[in-house]
Amino acid sequence: MVGLLAIGCLGGCGGPGASPTVRPPTHEYRIERGTIVMPDSTPLAVTWWIPTPRTPGERFPALLEMLPYRKDDSFYARDFPLYDWFASRGFLLAKVDVRGTGGSGGSLPDREYSEAELGDAVSVIEALAADPRSNGRVGMWGISWGGFNAIQVALRAPPALKAILALHASDDLFHDDVRYIDGVLHVDRYALQIDHENGLPRTPDHSIDSAYFHDRFEAEPWILTYLRHDQDGPFWRANGWRFRRDDLRVPTYLIGGLLDGYRDTPIRALDSARAAPLKVEIGPWVHAWPDNGTPGPVYEWRERAARWWDQWLNDRDTGLMDEPRLLVFQRTGQPPDAKLAQTAGQWRFEDWPVRGARRDTLPLGAHAADTLRYLPRAGVAAGAWWGEPTGDMSADDALGLRYDTAIESAALTLLGMPRVRLVVRHGASLAHWAARLEDVGPDGRVALITGGAINATMRKSTAAPARLRAGAIDTLDFDLHFTTWTVAPGHTLRLAVANAQFPMLWPSPAPMTSVVLARDSRLILPVVPAASAYPAPRLPRPTPRPSRRDVEWLSDTSAGPVTARDAGSGETSVRWLSASAWRIGTTRYDDREEEAYRVADGDPAGASFDGLASRTITRDARVLRLETRIEIRGVPDALDVSVTRTLSRDGVVLRERTWRDRVPRRWH
Repeated sequence: MVGLLAIGCLGGCGGPGASPTVRPPTHEYRIERGTIVMPDSTPLAVTWWIPTPRTPGERFPALLEMLPYRKDDSFYARDFPLYDWFASRGFLLAKVDVRGTGGSGGSLPDREYSEAELGDAVSVIEALAADPRSNGRVGMWGISWGGFNAIQVALRAPPALKAILALHASDDLFHDDVRYIDGVLHVDRYALQIDHENGLPRTPDHSIDSAYFHDRFEAEPWILTYLRHDQDGPFWRANGWRFRRDDLRVPTYLIGGLLDGYRDTPIRALDSARAAPLKVEIGPWVHAWPDNGTPGPVYEWRERAARWWDQWLNDRDTGLMDEPRLLVFQRTGQPPDAKLAQTAGQWRFEDWPVRGARRDTLPLGAHAADTLRYLPRAGVAAGAWWGEPTGDMSADDALGLRYDTAIESAALTLLGMPRVRLVVRHGASLAHWAARLEDVGPDGRVALITGGAINATMRKSTAAPARLRAGAIDTLDFDLHFTTWTVAPGHTLRLAVANAQFPMLWPSPAPMTSVVLARDSRLILPVVPAASAYPAPRLPRPTPRPSRRDVEWLSDTSAGPVTARDAGSGETSVRWLSASAWRIGTTRYDDREEEAYRVADGDPAGASFDGLASRTITRDARVLRLETRIEIRGVPDALDVSVTRTLSRDGVVLRERTWRDRVPRRWH
């Protein structure tokens, strides 16, 4: 292993404004790059963050994060403030690239969270436990992918894994992940991003050799795999914690965000996980870290994480487990604001179920039936998934059905998962139903509280879908995603219902008119007391984040989502554009990404997606550029998909490869 740099605690480990409850740094540390060799001889690239012992023989608990997100370039700047915090407080950290990605050897796995990846993680944990610098105890942690695989590795119960910390992760890949949302096909911008990064050459030298072409460039893009697996079953459930609750016995700390698409997992775990000690925190943020996520308020989660690791990896009673199992931010309710910076409300500790909670049932209407015309463009105001701050929803509400309940004398405090029962008459053999719970203010502006959807073909089981019969009546029961909100007197609680949520959900193919039997349909609300029975939490304030000295950010711009509607053609488009440039040492990286979703009201089957991503790597006199293009074109019975990778050096194309497939539309 070659030492890269020796760093103590840079600026940001304390200083003005830092909470007195945040521990100060205790250790110098150094950073080294190396490899950990797997049983099949594949070398996995690792960056070590190694505290300097203060006393002879001092050993440290080890923390593992394992990602495919290229620790030596894409995540190089991102990692520093996180790892600096823990290393300077006496934790030995290992950041490992998944095999076939970043600096690791081997072929790209055939999917996310593959058996190869999870097996490698078990081997890495064994290596960390045996490392003479560690105390033999390992924690696995991460946000998003790192939370997903931490949970799945914990199901395998490697003996040295003593605790995990998963931020923004899911226990049910088919229902919650970015390939399918609520059981409906979802083509996320991430699909382009990950298939593009998977085609990049190995770090740190970005060598273009036969191994690169075989292991990465020529590897089939993952989007094709996921489009082919269009219903729940063993492919999705094999490592899903939701379906193996008793198999996870490792102490588990889950952090979620009220504006994140994975926020249901911590609550489902509180409902049904009994085999392991469990700690849950849910704040007001998007898919981001709790110390700098938006919208606020935020807190220094790393301090609480360190207490968690001390509890399970250092045998120190930190008092963390004496708290109630749930820490949650109760939103007061406020007007819609797509640029919301600070959320109104307060933190509260709670048991689960919440003391004094009840379920209030509201009928949708006293009349018999409401006719719903399918407008595939409906839903753009809610964004790309059930997350992110949103603006006024009233324009979207006008494209569907609205069921309003006036809140008159007392505020209604919600904490949990609302549930919807829709009794419907089908208008076509394939249909999706989306429902949004909203707060209509006295001024008429509409704030999104939460939402959810159901693929009606999966009304009985996501694993055993069945096509619908036009004209038949069915009952659709489904949850909306976890939320907190307080609806003030004088406001109106609204349930908005539509057959579309574009571009979040891929449009079903046939024009149709459906019917909601309102008198038989219901909204069930999770109502709790306005105040907790526990004292208000005292949370540490965030400490400033330090930056790497050898990284220079040159530019970072983004635009989107930008929505446009062509009245003549009836086409609605939603577009994103982002571009960034940075330098690590003497190597410059330029990224660009564009996505466009389109659908026409009269041709929902013809919905389309176009994505284009590029990275240009300039090092010495060599300019290397990889471009990835994904095109999806809908037809009534299939999706025509093409993925093209193009690699050039100094402006000359070295190789290009296109994959094409026609994926049958069975359930979407």
